[in-house]
Amino acid sequence: MIIEAIRNYIRECPYLQEFEGVTGLVKVNVDYLEESATVYSIEEVPVDPIVKKYVNGDSIRQFQFIFASREPYGADVLQNISNSGFYEDFANWIEKQNNDDNLPILGECCESQRIKVLSPGYAFQVDVDKARYQIELRLKYYKKQGGI
Repeated sequence: MIIEAIRNYIRECPYLQEFEGVTGLVKVNVDYLEESATVYSIEEVPVDPIVKKYVNGDSIRQFQFIFASREPYGADVLQNISNSGFYEDFANWIEKQNNDDNLPILGECCESQRIKVLSPGYAFQVDVDKARYQIELRLKYYKKQGGI
């Protein structure tokens, strides 16, 4: 599954571990963002998956998604700068992974081509002491005919 491959890939980002303050793999949910801070989630964005279809049935596809987190938030400017800094570091990490050709492993019939950051990280939903931050991304990949 594409979303599982993206989840495993994102869990390798060293900034998640640094931000979370733990070692090992960090918990990243799918389509569920807990209320506590600091937690992460990947959420699919509905888009037409086929970018280009070839005569033989192969295709170039896209999987658009949001990477979101719930963070401490409030009048503490340093905390809010830290939150924004995390997303800047995350976007830079994605760009470096692309440059190094280190992309999600999708399986036998699919091959990742690029992950593109579509928006900067920003506070999407703000509460008294927490905020939902998010960044939008797109995975472009090649799929052979009959591949799942």
